Amino acid sequence: MPTSSLGYWSSVLAHQYFARLQEKLAHLDISSWFYVLLVIEEGAGRLSQQELADRLLLDKVSMTRALDHLGEKGLVERCACAGDRRKYLVKLTPRARPAVKAVRAAYEELNDEALQGLPKAARTAFVRQLMAVVDNLRPEGPPVPVTHKRVHA
Repeated sequence: MPTSSLGYWSSVLAHQYFARLQEKLAHLDISSWFYVLLVIEEGAGRLSQQELADRLLLDKVSMTRALDHLGEKGLVERCACAGDRRKYLVKLTPRARPAVKAVRAAYEELNDEALQGLPKAARTAFVRQLMAVVDNLRPEGPPVPVTHKRVHA
């Protein structure tokens, strides 16, 4: 099996990972954007829509789609920022709390499955190295739009 394309194998991994994640979280009735919920929770209602997009490396259109989807499901809300009328803060709704708990548990379970056989130090090193690769390839301009293209093996 050729190993020359880091992008191809990363894409295969991502598609397999997220297919399994969607299976684990099918009961939530949201099709994607699971990680967005965790970052919003971490921001504790203090992140603007743009700050959230920056943390997630998402372009403005993709961020809007994600928040629209999660908002339609009653999980997030945009609130006007008291000090800046152009800025909207993103917050979880009370309905989101059980969903966030389920998402966190699904990620932990799936990460354990994906990294089985690797000792804790190797797991930590792998994630650190993966983040270094992401940082190395981060565009200097605006984020690249997110696509939902499937890679066919």
